[in-house]
Amino acid sequence: MNRCAKAQEEEEKALVSIQESPSSCLGVTGLQNLGNTCFMNSGLQCLSNFKELTEYFLSDNFQHEINETNPLGTNGKLVRKYANLIKNLWYGTSTIVSPWAFKHGLAQFQPMVNDFPFLLFIDSI
Repeated sequence: MNRCAKAQEEEEKALVSIQESPSSCLGVTGLQNLGNTCFMNSGLQCLSNFKELTEYFLSDNFQHEINETNPLGTNGKLVRKYANLIKNLWYGTSTIVSPWAFKHGLAQFQPMVNDFPFLLFIDSI
């Protein structure tokens, strides 16, 4: 298993039951740059600080609105990865989060995300 796949797997395991705790960082969390993902990370940080949207994902209210049958959609995969990332940013206890799972999910539906040379180099290690 390459390092990217291992990082993604570890991130997804850690997200299964995240809830707010006294040690939660509550949004004071950075996103690790995965090579050429600074623009993606900037957008994610902006969305993360949109209060109503973040509360919607933290409360899992989005779950009943996922359209898994839309042939043009992602079958709910990308929205679930986004929700997990938001939970890690707000309920996690680390000051930095590596968005590997979200990036991988995005790349499944937008192959351009995998075209960055640095990421191809990391995947080959």
